[in-house]
Amino acid sequence: VFLDFTADWCVTCKFNKVTTLDSKRIRKYFFENNVKLLRGDWSGKDKKILNFISRYKRYGIPVNIIFGPGERQGILLPEILTKDIVINELNLIR
Repeated sequence: VFLDFTADWCVTCKFNKVTTLDSKRIRKYFFENNVKLLRGDWSGKDKKILNFISRYKRYGIPVNIIFGPGERQGILLPEILTKDIVINELNLIR
């Protein structure tokens, strides 16, 4: 599972979507490896989302966390994503 917390006003979130998360390479990788993309919208600064991301010592967005069979606690990714970062981190937890 790839968890992406985003907001419509977040420039870095939009950058990550355009350059990485919505790219053909990542969409293909997610499909071929059965990775589920879940997005949480923090546009209204929902307290439930803030409580969740604060467990990872983050208090703003973007926040991207990956979960897998070998990683149930989740791995926090950097704020700026690249295709290689996403694929390499997902490969580590398969």
